[in-house]
This record gives sequence, structure tokens and C-alpha cells, in this order.
Amino acid sequence: MGEWKPLRGLRVVDFSRLLPGPFATWRLAQLGAEVVKVEDVRGGDPMRLFGPLYDAVNSGKQSVALDLRTEEGRRRARALLAVADVCMESYRPGVMAEMGLDYASVRRDNPKLIYCSLTGYGQSGPWSHLAGHDINYLSVTGVIHTTGVVVGGETYLAVPGITVADYAGSVAAVEAVLAALWSREQTGRGAYLDVSMQDMLLSFQAINAALARSGMPTGAGRQDLNGRMVCYRLYRAADGWVSLGALEEKFWERFCRGIGRPEWKDRGRSPAVPDNPVFRELEEIFRSRPRDEWAARGMEWDCCLMPVLTVPEVLERFPDHPALRPGKGPALGEHSWPWVREALASA
Repeated sequence: MGEWKPLRGLRVVDFSRLLPGPFATWRLAQLGAEVVKVEDVRGGDPMRLFGPLYDAVNSGKQSVALDLRTEEGRRRARALLAVADVCMESYRPGVMAEMGLDYASVRRDNPKLIYCSLTGYGQSGPWSHLAGHDINYLSVTGVIHTTGVVVGGETYLAVPGITVADYAGSVAAVEAVLAALWSREQTGRGAYLDVSMQDMLLSFQAINAALARSGMPTGAGRQDLNGRMVCYRLYRAADGWVSLGALEEKFWERFCRGIGRPEWKDRGRSPAVPDNPVFRELEEIFRSRPRDEWAARGMEWDCCLMPVLTVPEVLERFPDHPALRPGKGPALGEHSWPWVREALASA
């Protein structure tokens, strides 16, 4: 995000742990917000056990170690919230209320506070009390059912290589916080934000829902953008994989000219199945050259043909991206911002 810091001076108190909430507040910190993590005195955020994983979503923050099971710890937490702009928490519904740190309790001392609760299933409803992880949220929103391949008529579902629901929830939380801050500019009032990962994933299903209502297939390997068409899928090269995304006619025609098959210009949306001679020959063509040679030709032809990179290769190609080269997260209890020190001293 470079040096653009539009949230400079914004005070964020973060009670969340592990990935979704901390990634949301990390993004706020990257935009200039002053984020202080409220961590348990008994070891802090469990993500600390994973070293670099903790740093990846907590660099640029500070830390306060409190025992929220004691009145003193809760009093100090309330003192922080009294001077904060934003609160982020990710406990199960009801936990913050049990500690007297829920929105209804703390808004009396800070009516301008933006209070965001980020959970799997939201604050109400039949599943709100349930535990869950990324794979569960992806399952109940139908995302996993659209992810995978069909081989020999059999469907093989797949779990994505990143925790999509966690990151989706994080982005939704940031979006909601920024919208609430803008609203506060107009009204002078804070807000309570109930953000669930399930809801955000359901919004991602808008296109698939439209397909289903129209009677179109939505399962893994049976959709246009899920490997069904020869013009839009992954292909194995001689030493790796490439992605072909020649969805528009002009890109497919450029690709066909590049490989010496201009007569295929009307076959881009034909099915990627063994009895399609175009598909069979395409697989042979891609296997005939190394991945990076295909990448170079893709750049030359400008036909949406790119290499499938490994994560180490991504680190080499994007060495300065802040999400890929984070700094160190704060030590447990490490804080120096004056407003944090003053709030704790006043409790």
C-alpha cells in the first residue's frame, strides 16, 4: 500500500485472534491506523506459536497484555475503548457481553465508537453459537461444491490453498468499518457492525446463484469458468503448469494464431473433454514446451496466458509487496503510543 496513509491517527483496539480479525486490522494498519492488540497475559494471541504466521498479519501493530478474566483487566480494556475510534472482536456471540465489553456497555463512554464483531455465522440465527473453520464456511455456502475437477465422469472436490473465508471476512470487516467511519462523519454517531464470513461468501455466490436459478450447471468442473471450456483452464506444460484465460474472442484468436491453429478460432468455448480433438491436441501442444517458454509467448501474443507460479517464485517476483515481506509483529505487551499509555494509566 506504499506510503498512502489516509487512516493516519485512527485508533483501533483489536481483541481478535488467529487470522480473520488480525488480517482486517493489519489492513487498517497498512493504511495508517494505530492498531493495538489486546492479548491474554497467558501467552497472547495463539498465532504467536506459529512465528512467521503471527508476523504476517500483525506487523505494524502494538500490543497490550491484559487478563480479561479479572475486573482490573476489563477496566483497562474499557479505558482503551473509551478513547478508540474502532473496536474489532471475533469471540463467539455473548462472550464480550459476559466481560462487560460489548457494544451496549462501552458505547456509553464512547458513543462515536465503531464496533465490529467478526464471526463465522453472525450474532444471531440457528448457527450463531457453533464453532467453525474456513472449510466449514466454504462448505455451507456451496463454494467447495464448485471447486474441483471432473475426471472420467467422477467429480473430485478440492479445498482451496488459502483460507478464502477468513480473508473474505477480513475484507468485509474492513469495508464495513470504512463505511461506518464515513457515516460517522455525517452523523457524529458510532455504529455496531455484525460481520459474518458466511454472509460474505454468500455474496460471492451471486453469479452461481443466477446460474442455478436458470437451470445451468454449478458443480465443480461443469461451469464455464471452472475448467469446462478449452479457452479457460489450466494446462500442464513440460515442466509445470500454465493458465489460459482467453475468454474473449480476440484473445482466443491471438492464441490460435500463435500456436499455428487459426482454424480453431470458433472452438474456444468447446468442452475440455477427451472426445474433443481440439482439447486433446491442446494438451499435447502445451506439454511440448516448458512453462516459462509458454509464459514468454503469452506476453508476446497478449492472449491471457500466464505461468502458474509456486509460492517461492511469487516471493522472488514480488519482493517488495508488504503482505509478502511483513515486518515483525509486536512483542507481547509492547506498546508506546501516548494514547495507549495514558488510557491504561487512567484505568
